Amino acid sequence: MTAIVVDKLTKRFGDLTAVDCISFEIKEGEIFGLLGPNGAGKTTTISMLSTLLEPTSG
Repeated sequence: MTAIVVDKLTKRFGDLTAVDCISFEIKEGEIFGLLGPNGAGKTTTISMLSTLLEPTSG
């Protein structure tokens, strides 16, 4: 059973695109992590999933 579906999630701050069209699916019971360098959009993605930030699209 699917717990979370993200489809073409994007967040822009003016001219800066922090998260650009990411998609993934997390199934119930899976362990999921976001890995990447500083500035890759990990915190922005989590903030959108937790409704602290409103996505630009997706």
